[in-house]
Amino acid sequence: MRDKLNQPLTVEGKGSNKKKTTRGKSFGYQVLGFGAGGSAAPYSIKFLVLAGGGGGGAGIGSNLLGSGGGGAGGYRNSYASETSGAGSSTEAAVEVDPGDITITVGAGGSIGNKGEDSSIGSFVVSTKGGSGGYAPGGQPGGSGGGSASRGSGQQTGGSGTANQGTDGGDSPGGAGNDTGGGGGGAGSAGQNGTNGSGSNGGNGLASSITGSPVTRGGGGGGGNNPAGSGGPGGGGNGAVEPSNATTGAVNKGAGGGGRQGTGPPGANQNGAAGGSGIVVIRITDAPASIAVSPGTNTLNTSGSDHIATFTVDGILTG
Repeated sequence: MRDKLNQPLTVEGKGSNKKKTTRGKSFGYQVLGFGAGGSAAPYSIKFLVLAGGGGGGAGIGSNLLGSGGGGAGGYRNSYASETSGAGSSTEAAVEVDPGDITITVGAGGSIGNKGEDSSIGSFVVSTKGGSGGYAPGGQPGGSGGGSASRGSGQQTGGSGTANQGTDGGDSPGGAGNDTGGGGGGAGSAGQNGTNGSGSNGGNGLASSITGSPVTRGGGGGGGNNPAGSGGPGGGGNGAVEPSNATTGAVNKGAGGGGRQGTGPPGANQNGAAGGSGIVVIRITDAPASIAVSPGTNTLNTSGSDHIATFTVDGILTG
């Protein structure tokens, strides 16, 4: 892992000496996780929090250069024994007090831009996906964006955030090296750009927190000839001009693909946008008042568990 970004607030499990809680802590506009009167018992949540994926790189420049694929959004998971990003350990469940908790679902990044953070209140935050590079290299994020080629000298992919994602792929640079690197995925790094071989986006990770396995958090493929493929988990495919790169999958926090220009100077290396993130919360022995809003979000049951799935910003009421 390259230089680490500032780490998000870590929340240890019940019984830990390091546990942090939002109980009774005001953040100006509401009190997160704190019920009126404080008479109801706290409850424990398990979560999957995935930020918005980064967009593929943007740029209009010299012929035959390629932009990098976008990195996946930061991936944090506390369900069962499933891993968090970059193969890190399952996080501890979080204990919260009854009341309203604000849920934020990060949007995917536009071309050349990072995605947005996803969060449960202020105590579980996943970092936005890094955008793919055009100049100079890929941008850091939950997973880093792939680097663009620049015609001379190696360009470096963006770094991922520890315990959330992986690094974007490099571009070798130098004469004839016209390939953008693949964006980092939640599960594996993006491929380095190599002439004559597609620079694929990194793999996402599968989770069964909703009841059946779904793979999310794929990195975008690099702009290359042949074009790089998006990583499993919704990563957008790279492209070669005049074809267009494809966007990262919605609600999978996936990176958008990069693009290689083939024309004279002024060729288009614009990639594609990243996909929005998702927040899933699984609760055993939930309060009777458990609910989600707005109606776009869903609340289902699996045995004794309630599963709240947020595809847009909303409120968890417990």
